[in-house]
Amino acid sequence: MPGTLIALLLAALPLQVLPLQKGTVMSVENGQVVVVRLGRSDRRVRLACVDAPEQSQQPWAQQSKAALANELPVGTAVTVELRARDVYDRIVGVVRRGGFDVAPEMLKNGMLFVHNGYLGRCDDLPYGAAETTARELGVGVWNRPGGIQRPWNLRLELNDANQEP
Repeated sequence: MPGTLIALLLAALPLQVLPLQKGTVMSVENGQVVVVRLGRSDRRVRLACVDAPEQSQQPWAQQSKAALANELPVGTAVTVELRARDVYDRIVGVVRRGGFDVAPEMLKNGMLFVHNGYLGRCDDLPYGAAETTARELGVGVWNRPGGIQRPWNLRLELNDANQEP
């Protein structure tokens, strides 16, 4: 009986408690990376579970960067839900402005791709529906049938180990 009680109590806990940090946007590097002042240090934060067009994929890369800069202007207060740290020592996380995740709006406008393969932990995010909306409307990266080449495939094709995702 005590084992059953413990199991019931554990089942009632949230599946995942992710650390949150408050910060201020200092700059936007591209369509998926922002520099955020967290405490006393500026940290590069990569949006979790999405991928932006590569610099060589113009005009989409510039449009994606501009869209993120519009969502997160310099000086904006944000909350970062920490999901992982990548091999480039970037924080990978969900970035919220005013309590709202910025990625779904960018996905709906075709500025990003859903990329579940990047460090995983994406099952709880409603990104697929947002990307489907953009695909059906044919906006942004989806303005061509099937969309533009996926950034992760382009990096593999170029076999550029030094290129950050």
